[in-house]
This record gives sequence, C-alpha cells and structure tokens, in this order.
Amino acid sequence: MTTRSLGFRSWRWNAVLCMALTGCAVEPQPEESSAQEQQQALQQQAQSLTPPAGCTEITMNALANGVQLTPVMYGGQPTYQGTFNGLGDPALKDTAFVRLDVNTAPGVHDLAAGGANLFTCEQCVYGYQDAGTTGQKLFVADSGSLVLALKVSPQQTVGVLYNVTLRESVNAAPLSAPYKGSAVVPGGACKWIRYGTWSTVRPSGCDPRQGSWTANVPGHTCVADNYLADDGTLEKSQGPGTQGAACTSTPAAEAHHPATTDCAEGFACTDLFTDDRQCLKTCDPMAVVPGCPTGTVCGVYGLCIEQSVLEPIGFAFDPALIGETCTLSYAEFCGTEGARGACVSLGGVTRCQPYKRARSECGPGEELGFINYPLAGGGYDRTTGWCYHDGL
Repeated sequence: MTTRSLGFRSWRWNAVLCMALTGCAVEPQPEESSAQEQQQALQQQAQSLTPPAGCTEITMNALANGVQLTPVMYGGQPTYQGTFNGLGDPALKDTAFVRLDVNTAPGVHDLAAGGANLFTCEQCVYGYQDAGTTGQKLFVADSGSLVLALKVSPQQTVGVLYNVTLRESVNAAPLSAPYKGSAVVPGGACKWIRYGTWSTVRPSGCDPRQGSWTANVPGHTCVADNYLADDGTLEKSQGPGTQGAACTSTPAAEAHHPATTDCAEGFACTDLFTDDRQCLKTCDPMAVVPGCPTGTVCGVYGLCIEQSVLEPIGFAFDPALIGETCTLSYAEFCGTEGARGACVSLGGVTRCQPYKRARSECGPGEELGFINYPLAGGGYDRTTGWCYHDGL
C-alpha cells in the first residue's frame, strides 16, 4: 500500500452525551434503559453456558481504538486492540483484536459468517497467544455473537462478545493483500469467551462525518482526530472566530469536559498547518458538498485549507478526475470537491481512484487499499482508502 510521511509538524444515548459535555442532569431515555436491560439479560444468560468440548475459557481486558493507543494507530478499518487473559503463558502477552467494517451497524452479528478467515470477515475477533515470540499462535473466532450496542463513530463503540469460540489458525491466502487470510488448524487448540464487553467511547467523543448525530452538537464543533475524518473530539465553541482568524484553545477545568475555543461553531482552533493557532472550517472530505469557504479545499483531518498551503508541506494535487489517467505518478488529491480520490498505480496505469472509507463500499472482486501516513512516535493512520480490483 502507499506510504506517505506526515509533511508537517507533528449506549445512542443523549443523556450520556449531555452529561459528558456539560454535566447537565438528564432523565435516562427509554432507548438507554432498553440497551442496558438487553446487556444485563445477555450477561445472565451467559452464566448458564458451558465451554464447547476441548475449549479453554479465557477473558478479555479493555480494548482501545486508534487515538487511545500509544503511539496512535488507526487501521484501514476500525480495529480495537487489547489483551486476553488465559490464552497462553501467563508471563507473556496475549493480544486481542476486534475489527469492524466502517459501516458495521448496531445490532447482533454472527461471527460464523466470516468463516474464521481474517480476509473475509466484516466483524472479526482474533488474537495472538504469546505475541511476538517464536511460539506465537493465532486464534480466530469461528462462532459466537458480536453485539454492537452503541456507535458514536466507527472508532468509538460499545459492544459485547457472547459465546465466542476461537480456533487455532494459521496465515492463509491471500498473503499479500491489505487484509491477509487465515485458516483453522485441524485439531488445533480452542479458546472460548463466555461473555466480554468493550467500550472505546471517549469523553466528548464525536463523529465528524456529515449527517452523524454528533457532528452538529449546539455550541460545539466536532474536530477530526484522523486523516479521513471518521473519528473526532468535541470542542466548545464560544467565540466569533471564522476562517483564518487567530484563536486560543483552553483546556477544560474539569475532567471529561471539552476544551473551549474562541472560534465560531463549525470551526476548529488548530495549529496543524501554521505555527500559531487559527480557526479553520471543519468539513467531511467524503461529502458531496463538503462546505468549505471559496478558495479552500477539504483537506486532511477534515479541515478547509488552501491548496497552496498543502502543496509545500508534501501533499500533491493532480488535475485528473475520478477514473481518468493521472499526470503524476502519485498524488494524495485528484478529482474535485465532492468527488475526491488519490492517484495510485494499478496494473501499470496511474488513475484517479475515488476515496472510500469502508471495505463494504468496494464492489465484487475489489479490495480496499489505503494510504499509510506515518505518525510521530512510530504510529500510523491508514483511514484514507480506495478500492482496487483484487489480483492487480
């Protein structure tokens, strides 16, 4: 996949959201109560389950999403990372992963649908016993339920694992695709999760994508934390500052409250492109109408900025439209506002490939490629994706 350096310095519960933002007192909504009751009922049911024959019960610790990890690591699809207990040698680390498609909807998902294959699963649960050692073993879920209870953004969710069986597996074809395959080892070891939960929702977390239920919280601005802007953090907007105005950002005086800026609602106070902070309009690079001021483009991190600012810090623009042959051998930006893509070489021809966020948005026989943006401290951001015909 394409790698680019960073060219500059380096349960849907309105009551919960309101309390996290402002400390307001809100009566729990029926929707919240229902979700909690369903979770409690599932946990009670799990107590009567017994492990499948030959399987050893394990438990899962807390999971973290891309920006919660150190260093920051945003995968090509939302991938939450943590550890298992009881998988292997207690003195060694056993890693745990839950990977979802960006478009995974709240509800119950059957883990058997993926066939214990990390290439084909849209909802994947897997881990590595004694990770990083010569005796490392891969385990992949081949049955059980994954319940997505709450989705603030693709990267911020609350979920449940119920009656999940993980089978010892090995890497299998395809071995060179962005998502490698896996196959169950006949007669291999078996691990079992009776019941486990995760929450990667952050205080003041939000979804910057246009139309999301947290993108336009009154008096606040959802500021993206990753390149293609599907994960964000709310700032309290309490000023008049608009595009290009100097601004200040004041950390919250209380924990779990957002920072305050003197930018207007819909404008982030950022020093991403300049030494001093300035207000920049937020935008959704995948929206048909990103909504940027005249003379600016919807750039990285969902911020409106002049093309002339992006180019000197390492971002290339090509005049080719979606599907056309590019002039440059590679460029992060081609197409036009509302129809953006990247110039990538496929089968010896460099074309403008439309940006996509999800594997599920690729057509039959297509796979989701990504641009790998290295981040400070050894991290990465791979959320900028595009579809290509598998096998090229």
